[in-house]
Formats: sequence, C-alpha cells, structure tokens
Amino acid sequence: MVLRKWAITFLAALTAASALTACSGGAVEEPTAAPPADAGDEPAELVFYSMSRDSEASFNERYGDAIRRKFPNYTIKYIQRAQGQDLPDLINAGTRIDIHWDSIGSFPGSNLVYELSYDMTELIKKHNVDLSRFEPTLIDAIKQLGDGKIYGLPVYNERMALYYNKDLFDKFGVPYPKDGMTWEEIADLSKKLSIEQDGISYTGFSPSVNHMFLTNPYSIPLLDKETQRSTLQDERWKKVIDAMLIQPTNTPVYRKAMGNFKGKVLDLGHFATEQTLAMFVSSPLLPIVKKEELSKFNWDIVSYPVMSDLPGVGPQSYPGYFAITKMAENKDAAMKVIKYLTSDEYQLDMAKKGIMTTLKDETIQKALGQESEFKGKNYGAFFYNQFPEMAYKSVLESQVPVLATYTKSLNKVASGEVDLNTALRTAEEETNKLLDDFQKKN
Repeated sequence: MVLRKWAITFLAALTAASALTACSGGAVEEPTAAPPADAGDEPAELVFYSMSRDSEASFNERYGDAIRRKFPNYTIKYIQRAQGQDLPDLINAGTRIDIHWDSIGSFPGSNLVYELSYDMTELIKKHNVDLSRFEPTLIDAIKQLGDGKIYGLPVYNERMALYYNKDLFDKFGVPYPKDGMTWEEIADLSKKLSIEQDGISYTGFSPSVNHMFLTNPYSIPLLDKETQRSTLQDERWKKVIDAMLIQPTNTPVYRKAMGNFKGKVLDLGHFATEQTLAMFVSSPLLPIVKKEELSKFNWDIVSYPVMSDLPGVGPQSYPGYFAITKMAENKDAAMKVIKYLTSDEYQLDMAKKGIMTTLKDETIQKALGQESEFKGKNYGAFFYNQFPEMAYKSVLESQVPVLATYTKSLNKVASGEVDLNTALRTAEEETNKLLDDFQKKN
C-alpha cells in the first residue's frame, strides 16, 4: 500500500468582497470588472516538491491522482528529493517549484531558509478560502512563522494519543486506560504493568522522546524567540520530562529492559513488534505504518494524558503545510489546488483512510479511520483534548541540532545514571555553544 510508504516518511475567516462603483446625480453606472478567468478551465503545469523524500507513487496516491481528477487540464509533476535533487541543487539549477510542502518542523529550514516564501493572503481572499474552517492553532502557527504573512495552508495534521495493548492489560489483570487520564494515573498503570515473567521484561509505558519536546502541552519552544537561546532553563521542561519519562519508567524491570536495549529508552518496536510494552504515544499514522504488526494483537487508543496543572489540554499539533512559492508561474492554479486539498471533499476522503484532518468540522473529525483496516478503534481520542497553541519555531533549530542535543542525555536520565538537573544544564550549555558557533560561521 503506497499510502503506508508515504506515512513512514513523516512524521478568523478571510473572505473576498466586491463592490460596484456608481456615480450619483443620474450618472451612468460604470461597468463591473469581469471576474478573473477560472484557472481550472485553462491548461496549467504545477511542479511539487517536499523535503519528505516521498516516492512518486506515494505522492500520486496521496495527492497527485486526486488533483488530476479534479483538474484534468492541469499537468501535475512531482520532483522527489534525492541525491542531486536536494532543494539547493534545484534552486542552483533554476528548476521551478510551484507548490512546496513540508511539516511544521521542516518548513522553516526549507521554505524560509531557501527564500521560497510567498505571501498567500491576497490569493486566499481572491479564492474565498475560509480560514475559520481550520483548527485555529494551525493558522496561528503559520502566521507566526511569516510574521503575519501566510506562507502556506495546512493540508494534513498529526497529533499524539496513547495506544495501548489490551492483551497485556488482560494478561496482568490491570484496568484499561481511559480518555482524560493524567500523567500521574498513567505512571501508576505503568508500574503495575512492569513485570518480569518467563524471562521476558514487560513494561508499562515509554515515551517518544522527540515528541516530549516538539509537542509539549505547555507550548514551550526549543529556542527563545527574542534571544534565540536554549529554553531548557524553563522549569516546565522538568515537569514534562518527570511526568512523561521519569515517573512511568522508574522501575527495576524497565531499567533491565533498557539494559537489553543497549541502554536506550524503549521505543515503538517494543510496543508494535515485540509486544512487550503496554502503552506508547503515537499519531493516527501508526496503524498505517505498522499495519501488519498491529494486526497481530488487540489494541486501542485513548487520549494523550494531561498534565495535572493543564486539565483538558492535549499535545500540540504537528501539521504539514502546502505553500505556493514565489517562483510559481500560475499562482491562481496553484491556489485552486491547495483550496481543493483543504476542501471538505478531500479532507473527508483522507480522514476515512486515517489521515488527520486540519479542519474543525466534527463530521470530518469523526470519520477518522472509519474506512481503514482498523475501523472501530477509538480514533476520537486524537480530538478529545483542547489544542494548545503551537510553539514558536525558529529557523535556527532547523540548522543546528537543537533537538538532538536536548534528547541525547535522556537515556542516562531514565536509567538513573544522571540526574535531570545536570542533564538539562549540560544540554543547555552545549546547545548555546552550537548556536554561537553556527552564527559565527554564517
């Protein structure tokens, strides 16, 4: 299934109004300007590009074929990122890119760094794209990236929820988790499920360490917007790491399992493949990415646990934006395509397949996964809690390995080798030095 391959590579209304110009005193009314020609009626060629490395087959299944059906007069081309076809290569060769898309994490380092950005605000008005239909935090985030300009529209979304192995809960007689639980409650469940039996170390919960930082519910950015320095001095990071990593994994069994995993924090493989990890956080794409593995055991989903001081607030979104570039030859045609990709029609079709919508429409949200291999699972968990605002994204964090520096000591924190305060202080110092070195060279 090509969609599965595509999934693996992831991870206020503006309306146009017109007025008639008239003169008083019995003067003849001036003729109304003719509306612009419908770009859908004229042939157009649109070239797409992404940093995702999606194959052409994946692009066609996910986007290309649907666009061609909707706009039969358009020629749709896709350039796959590969050796010799990285973004700098294409720009240096003068290759035109009409529509560029990337996740929120990659967008600053591609669209902004390589100056592809084009403010779509006027086109959005011209083509009557109603921004109030979208989850508002997604629009706020792209406006923040563009200092008020709109460089793209969100076509797909990602958000975390808690997957759990019902077979392991049944095996050890532990009640299933529920929507709306706190991290303290998850830690209690996790410890009840950390059991060694028949030579196998079963563990209750393990986090996705990257997403602890990228989608934290406090919306703490990796770098401070004003100073462009590390934010690890923010005391809320300690709350996040303690709740999501230290407390749920603070058992001898978990540490033994880490020892068998080369001292690393347990990951998705232990949940989906080995089936020795009872709970793991992931996105709606997990059943697409791991369809074969998830077909082998009984599982379900509940909402992402909440911090006790943030009741009802879930993790941040991690959307993908489609952007018209400044080099696009037919910007109206490009805008029509993006408007279609954000339409109820397209979003509903994708939601049924398991791709999270960017729209507020509850009918589309409730359709999530309902025509997938795993229809009937609690996909509503992804929308259960409030969406916090999305944290500020810095161009620098896409040029300097900020996230990797933040996470690299967490294995030792989880194993008890290093205390959290020391790990955060060291990571902060290393990050700021990397930032200083980068800025001196550029």
